[in-house]
Amino acid sequence: MSPADLMPAPDRDQLQQRLAAAGLRATQQRIAILEALVVLPGHPTAEQVFRSVRPANPTVSLGTVYKALDSFVAAGLLKRVADADGTRRRYDTDCSNHHHLFCQQTQEIIDYCDPQLDRLLQEFFAARGFDNFQPQSFSLHISGSKLDTRKDVKPR
Repeated sequence: MSPADLMPAPDRDQLQQRLAAAGLRATQQRIAILEALVVLPGHPTAEQVFRSVRPANPTVSLGTVYKALDSFVAAGLLKRVADADGTRRRYDTDCSNHHHLFCQQTQEIIDYCDPQLDRLLQEFFAARGFDNFQPQSFSLHISGSKLDTRKDVKPR
């Protein structure tokens, strides 16, 4: 669970302020799209956002959703994340530096923060001394499967 999961969903005024602070016009469609991103679980696709927004906004198109998501990414309100097989774009409202675990069974993307791992990566790159490159942040994409955590199942 990320810190963003523990915070209450922002109201429409807060969403308008967030758009304005990012230099974007706070249109009704953009507010609805941003609200859907905040409310939808996990890392939704544009299609999931579209299906969430469409009932209350029947004039919104999938193209409008994609354009809004692209503008949100460009403004730093979202991060674009590829899914486990790299075929679909998903969106992350947590723009802090963190890693992602991709469950191959459920297609779920789980946020993962580990300061010790970050320090190890920083030390690794510092020791290698790559020419003309200074890492500023790290984002690992780790694929795997959730383990069955039932008590009657013994780990291998």
